[in-house]
Amino acid sequence: MNFQRARTEHQIASRQEEIIQACYTLYKTKDFEEVNLKAISEMTSISRPTIYNYYKTKEEILLDLLKREYLNWHETLNNFFAQNNILSKEEYCHFLADSLSERENFLKLLSVHYTSIEKNCSLEKLTNFKEEVHPLFLTLQASIKKFFPSASNEANDNFRFLFFSLIHGLYPMTHLTFNQLEAMKTAYPEYTVPNFKEKCYQALLLLTANL
Repeated sequence: MNFQRARTEHQIASRQEEIIQACYTLYKTKDFEEVNLKAISEMTSISRPTIYNYYKTKEEILLDLLKREYLNWHETLNNFFAQNNILSKEEYCHFLADSLSERENFLKLLSVHYTSIEKNCSLEKLTNFKEEVHPLFLTLQASIKKFFPSASNEANDNFRFLFFSLIHGLYPMTHLTFNQLEAMKTAYPEYTVPNFKEKCYQALLLLTANL
């Protein structure tokens, strides 16, 4: 089969989507260290050298995948917040915890977002990412004003900062590797792996207490 160079914007976007989708499939079963351009190219119609025309590093592909996950989550948030005029703290926290717990790839990406992904991306890619996902943070800000109207601007800002700090770190603490789990069970025989959704909900209840 002859490989045709992408020339139009539609063709370029199609190639990028094929690369991102292959990365998504890999990342569902592989860890960050196991994902590489060779493995991605083997799952696409695009050769490894050609991938470099679109992405310089695997981290740039993962960043675009993370952006897609953010945008999908944003759509879920937007729809839910638009359909509800009043939410209790418990309902608000349940929704956020539920909406995240069903997005395992998103959570896996967040766990290495700042420590690994962003460190090996170009300034152009990073800037585009920040601009594209920024509306989600505004939606969350608006939701706090809507459902917790007495919350101060400072409390609103603090909640959002702490919420995202929480979800960046909670996933790896609730999804241990085999060695991590064995070590914990040896050190603490009564240890059980925490449930992400439950711990996220409990933490959100504590955070919303200040709204």
